[in-house]
Amino acid sequence: MTKIILRAAASLGLLALVFYFAGPARIFAAFGNANPAWLAVALLSSVAASLTSALRWHALAGWLGIAVPRTALIVAYFRGIAANTVLPGATLGGDALRAMQLQRLGHPLAASAASVALDRMSGLWVLVVLSLAVTAGAQMAALLPPQLLPLPPLLTLALALAVLSAPTFAWLASRAWHMHLPGPLERALAALHDRPAPVAHLVAQFAWSAGVQGFSILAFALAGRAVGLDLPLWLYVIAAGPVFVLAALPVSIGGWGTREAAAAVTLGHFGASTELAVAAALLYGLFAALQGAVGALSLLLSKKTEHPPQENPQ
Repeated sequence: MTKIILRAAASLGLLALVFYFAGPARIFAAFGNANPAWLAVALLSSVAASLTSALRWHALAGWLGIAVPRTALIVAYFRGIAANTVLPGATLGGDALRAMQLQRLGHPLAASAASVALDRMSGLWVLVVLSLAVTAGAQMAALLPPQLLPLPPLLTLALALAVLSAPTFAWLASRAWHMHLPGPLERALAALHDRPAPVAHLVAQFAWSAGVQGFSILAFALAGRAVGLDLPLWLYVIAAGPVFVLAALPVSIGGWGTREAAAAVTLGHFGASTELAVAAALLYGLFAALQGAVGALSLLLSKKTEHPPQENPQ
């Protein structure tokens, strides 16, 4: 309980600090002047990212041998968003809830948790690849100031390729060495290596995750456009790396505070005013919160269905 309170306090404290430096009046003015059409399209893009992410999870679970109706996993995913929004630990609360819901559907907890963990890793993997690859391209085209990232473009590209190939090397290494690991981990990896067509599935996961990150970055960019940030889309691809990764760290509630601070710093390097960068990040978080509200509502309705009120005997 103490850790939960500390995380909540840290998240709210960081968010308050960001508000203080950005100027609450300027942030609220940005909200008041936001373009409704851009906001609507940004929200639709955020919902598309969540739906694509749920379908990616469904494909991964099926590859692991977990047969679940697609609709059930979509509902479970949106309930996970609800947990992510209100529980300390960023994405950990929602991921734990997703694994528990798979277990309730009759699947082993270990396999259920593995599907959620691999699904989360798939998204982060592709996010880092995209962010590094676009950064390397921008460096080669001389679109980024050299002092912003003092790395040679070829080194940035090499890092992108290293991250891209990391799952393949991890797969080969685990196949060669899993028998030397402790019993439970050895059995889990052995079962994983028994799954069919790993290369084809890895390519499919990359495609699913590219879709998820594409819709997510577009939602972030459209939120920025709604409050008046006129930045090219490729800059948001670069910024999404640090912003989304910091928002996913288990040190806050729903990414609040860390996401806004990262957006202020990252987009600020590209000329964005602090209040508009923070406003865009806040809107991005609010899009997730709205979807989480739908997930929470479905959870409440399911509880009422499972426990209907008893009639008083006459």
